[in-house]
Amino acid sequence: MRMDPFLDLLGELEDSEFRITIGAAEEINIVAKLVRGHLQEFAVEKGRLCLLNPQTVAEASFDRILEVAIHRSEIDLKGQSMLKLGVALWHGGLPVDVLPAEGYLEVRLGEDHFAWPPEDHS
Repeated sequence: MRMDPFLDLLGELEDSEFRITIGAAEEINIVAKLVRGHLQEFAVEKGRLCLLNPQTVAEASFDRILEVAIHRSEIDLKGQSMLKLGVALWHGGLPVDVLPAEGYLEVRLGEDHFAWPPEDHS
């Protein structure tokens, strides 16, 4: 995923974090913490647990854009016809901006939608 934030806004927020939510059979959250506009660290939360070595399943980088990648094997697509995506910018423990404004962006799966094919229940 790629997010193009407003750099002027980030400059006003000394320490902030992006929280990316990926919803499939279970929810995955990637939290990218920025300090003075630079990526300090990132975490991956799955099943309400924080993974100990997030760099083994995901990558994150930030310069003028935020790029986040997670291994497909971490996303349980069994029985799913879509992924739900959401991004929130947090500062001081509170959300500052959320995309989309309500709910999640729904990404339909399958070749007809140029996305991963849905997986069987088995």
